[in-house]
Amino acid sequence: MRDQSFRIITHNGKAHMDELVAAALLCITRDKQPDEVIRMDSREAESFVKDSRMEPGDWVLDCGMVYDPERQLFDHHQDGNLDSTALLMFDEFFPELQESRFHESIRLLSRVDTKGLQSLNDFKDLDESKSYWSFSQKLLTKGFELDPVDALRMVSEVIKDSLQFEHMRNKALVWLESPEHTEIVEFGTYKVLNYLVLPPEELTSALRSADKEMVDEHEIIAVASFDDHNVKGKALFRTSHGQDLLDFTRCHPSQTVFCHPGGFLLKFISASDGEWMSLLEESLIPHYSISDKE
Repeated sequence: MRDQSFRIITHNGKAHMDELVAAALLCITRDKQPDEVIRMDSREAESFVKDSRMEPGDWVLDCGMVYDPERQLFDHHQDGNLDSTALLMFDEFFPELQESRFHESIRLLSRVDTKGLQSLNDFKDLDESKSYWSFSQKLLTKGFELDPVDALRMVSEVIKDSLQFEHMRNKALVWLESPEHTEIVEFGTYKVLNYLVLPPEELTSALRSADKEMVDEHEIIAVASFDDHNVKGKALFRTSHGQDLLDFTRCHPSQTVFCHPGGFLLKFISASDGEWMSLLEESLIPHYSISDKE
């Protein structure tokens, strides 16, 4: 089925992120770009479907039709309880990424598309940020209006890269949760995430994103891990929860490889397995102690 040519049919006039993202997700599932993107009046699209003029490779997205994935119709406009077209597409073809960060982004897109910007919980608090992101989106949607195939190619490649990262992030989360790989160490009344083994190289980038989830869940103040560029090296990273507690410029490692002047990152060659814990104690800002958690 993926080898077959296909066309995307969507509404004309003002473009929205919903149909652009939905179309990009479809391209990813098909593993190719469409032969054509046809933007037509919704009434014309209704006749197109009703008169059985759809070809086997035609997909109708966000044209005021019904939601019927078996007939390759993805829409929400005739049922106010449905999510937006992009979220319908995502839930249909990417169930393995449910509850991922990207899924949450599509949920926000869906909420704005179906209920308006005022449905966002910080709508009234934003001014310049709202204008900035509105400007950014208009560049994309206007590009879709002017050259839908070219705009779709760009957006689908970006989303494909994001989805690949989400898959790697899921693997990273599984790796992190193994007691053979990491542990949460009590540091007085604080907590530190300690990597017990060097992670697989292919998970390095994804782990930086994944361990933040663990850091926030347990209010971890620092991460003790390995130096990506030196297999003998260790690294200490101060998290946002330890911002007012730790300053690694205060400590004295046996052999310093790098210490950021901002005090949030230290790379060193360890003389003993427990040196990192001693360095944490040395790095505590004077008005704090390991029992001072508020």
